[in-house]
Amino acid sequence: MIVTVANQKGGVGKTTTAVTLAHGLALRSYRVLLVDLDPQGQCASHLGLEPTCGVFDLLVSRLPARDVVRSTGRPGLWLLPGSKRTHTAETLLVIEGQGRETLARLLPERLNSQPRHYVILDTAPSAGELQAGALWAADLLLIPSATDYLSLEGVREVLKTVEALGRPALPRVRVLPTFYDEVTNESQANLARLSEAFGGCRCDSQRLLAPVHRAAVLRECPALGQTIFEHAPASRAAAEYGALVWEVLDVRT
Repeated sequence: MIVTVANQKGGVGKTTTAVTLAHGLALRSYRVLLVDLDPQGQCASHLGLEPTCGVFDLLVSRLPARDVVRSTGRPGLWLLPGSKRTHTAETLLVIEGQGRETLARLLPERLNSQPRHYVILDTAPSAGELQAGALWAADLLLIPSATDYLSLEGVREVLKTVEALGRPALPRVRVLPTFYDEVTNESQANLARLSEAFGGCRCDSQRLLAPVHRAAVLRECPALGQTIFEHAPASRAAAEYGALVWEVLDVRT
């Protein structure tokens, strides 16, 4: 199953969500590959690893997956890291005439030598051919959205992009409210707006998930090179991301 994590606004906890979900699935004995399609290349640092040019080397230099996919030191979890050269890879592939459908097929084909239960695609917070390819490839689209107005606009933009792709079938969609703070009127109002848009739908196609609260322990994780399941496994944040893992497993079944 391919899970694409996307929002066309930055600062919504997208990479934290992608990394934490990937590790949470691995902790439940699934084989998981995390792919960093964001030129910022932050997935590696979130896991305490040095960033390298994995995406570029796979898609442009045509190196085999075994040479570019890295062990994270965590059982069941591997990383295809990104870097600033990821943007160059996107540009070169477009020049070569590799459209989004080709990109959507190219990545799984190149990685197919090492099959996994889940592939988690972390995308850049901006529209582009790599993001479009990731949206085209997605079985499940996970959209983290901070509970502020501009992040809600990012959700709408991602959904518009998916519809504009003209896929034969749309992916299932889960919206994850992040940075929720129940003591602020803004958080409450924007969670209510998300609930109006998605909360009434109990169908499998689109669903609003329980929010992840703003938490200091989540902010501490990247500097430590640990996920919340390692840094603070008994915290509310770990429980909330644990609930996300079960939601994704439920989609698979």
